[in-house]
Amino acid sequence: MSSSARPQSVRGLYTPPAEEWVFLPPTVSPPANLSPPAPPQHLPSFAPEDDEVDLGLPGPVQLFGTQFLVTALGMPFEVGKTLLQIEYRPRRRFAPLETPQEAPREWGAEDDTLSNADEADHYFSDRIEAPTKSFVPPPPPKADASGYLADPSPTWLLKDDPEISRSNGVWGMIRRIRATPSEGLPALWKGQIVSTVHAVASTLLQPRVHNLVFSVFPSGTTGAIPLPLDFPLTALPHPAVPLALQVASHALTQFILSPLELVRTRLIAMPTSLPSTPNSLTILRQAIADEGGISGLYFASNVMLPALLELTLRPLLTMSIPLILERGLGMSADLAPISYSLAELGLNVAALLIILPIETVRRRLQLQSRAPGGGKHFRAVVTLRDRDYVGIVEAIWRIITEETAAPRKKRMTEREEGGWFSGVCQLYRGFGMAVTAHLTVFGLGLVSAGLGGTGPRGFDSGWKEI
Repeated sequence: MSSSARPQSVRGLYTPPAEEWVFLPPTVSPPANLSPPAPPQHLPSFAPEDDEVDLGLPGPVQLFGTQFLVTALGMPFEVGKTLLQIEYRPRRRFAPLETPQEAPREWGAEDDTLSNADEADHYFSDRIEAPTKSFVPPPPPKADASGYLADPSPTWLLKDDPEISRSNGVWGMIRRIRATPSEGLPALWKGQIVSTVHAVASTLLQPRVHNLVFSVFPSGTTGAIPLPLDFPLTALPHPAVPLALQVASHALTQFILSPLELVRTRLIAMPTSLPSTPNSLTILRQAIADEGGISGLYFASNVMLPALLELTLRPLLTMSIPLILERGLGMSADLAPISYSLAELGLNVAALLIILPIETVRRRLQLQSRAPGGGKHFRAVVTLRDRDYVGIVEAIWRIITEETAAPRKKRMTEREEGGWFSGVCQLYRGFGMAVTAHLTVFGLGLVSAGLGGTGPRGFDSGWKEI
């Protein structure tokens, strides 16, 4: 066959079909009463994980009960830390003057020196002929600003015996509370209801304030859409504005609930053995009536300034730590989880150096009455400073210069009381307990990672939230 006798092309004869072929699996509806197959009996069955357990109770009741149990676990440490921070432990030259006690008189010692009858007659004749002195009654005791008479030995004060406390930390304060008969073990849960109400109110109020802040001040990254509360800021290209908005939402929420913290601090400090000790509602009503109304609970200078300072710095430092580690140091929790956790532990401890002095000053200022004329001084189970602090700076200066961290002794020299560093340590009461808590979280995170329990929420598998 020659090359000129080729067959004609058939491309022009092809016509595409009207519909393309689509392959879909057949849709068969399963029976309504079909249940999933049961696993074999020799294999264990695992229930699906659920973060929330339904107990059949209303939502607010279940939330309050859960928060009450969680708060009860840490309340003894909170009570011990609060009393440790507000206690005034002055140096020797700043301690209040104590009236010297006269030595007990040995009755009959003078009569033993009389050897004969002539000396005895002469002794009694001199007593009879001596002019009688008019009796001058002692001056009546002066009352303080609260109208109470000064008690030379208050029975409601905690025992300050070094053999009981054995330390100057939170554990030592807990031992002192247990060893005092007027307080005892139940005093470790003072303020339990107030703390639970504060935690529940914060849980319910925080999302609403968060959405409000993001709607009023939209960020350039997300616009007017608010970020979730647990959204990692490290996933954003420009996290500065979202960080500021989240800090503002946390600070505003806690500032709204700050009167509850004032009531809790005063309730923890007051003795439980006195019938005149008010409950939490009475403390709140008296503060509103005597200290400038509801606005005085928020906008008084010795309440508002330390509250805003603490409530702003605490979330700012906490939320900035992941940004510092990942953006500043270039660390990753996925690539180097141990190094990341060690660095996070170090930054958390460094944050305590900033937060604890402000927290100490704030709690001491919460015990000062802002009523006209100086107000009333509260009876507390620990020694408080007689004169009120003027402000934050003056309170820090007085604590450093007037107080000491030396072990409690009946007699101490000025050298044993320590220098200025001993006074600086008074701003960090409770530091050891806080560091122990961070070390515990770090250790539990290591154990959880070793057992393969990191989970979808991160390396520590929820230990940090606990």
